[in-house]
Amino acid sequence: MASKIFLRLAQASDIERLQKDGVLTGSEPQNETWTQRIVKWLSEQRAGRRVLLVAEDSTGLLAILQLVYAFPIGYRDPEAANGIDIAMLEGLRMREGTLTEVGSELVSEAQKLAVKRNIKTLTFALPLNNARAIQQARQWGFTEFRIMPEPTKMLAFFRKSIA
Repeated sequence: MASKIFLRLAQASDIERLQKDGVLTGSEPQNETWTQRIVKWLSEQRAGRRVLLVAEDSTGLLAILQLVYAFPIGYRDPEAANGIDIAMLEGLRMREGTLTEVGSELVSEAQKLAVKRNIKTLTFALPLNNARAIQQARQWGFTEFRIMPEPTKMLAFFRKSIA
């Protein structure tokens, strides 16, 4: 029998668990640790600029997805998230072996939260070389609207009307 999956807002007790349970893996962000980065995200959640949704079952944390209403100063991109009617889905990360349906449930829940906040458009940025993620974003109803070079990769930006 499959374990029941719960979606909820992330909290301080998840900081270590996101790493220990294998949701945040790989090299740490540039110039900071995962712990420092998650603490920043949680402070932005408390300020109302970001929501961190986690999926959890009896085995631990399975995934995280962020809904960004407004970026911090210095990272503004009004086409991606403007704090008014455009918000961005960011950082969907799933523990290895987690069913893709968990990611779809997180996206669906984030969309519901966005609608409650009068968001009309959701955006999503993905590395251009991640064909699987791009295909999934298209299945969720997102369409490409911009390509942007980053120092180490090209990003494809997608959007979806939810109004």
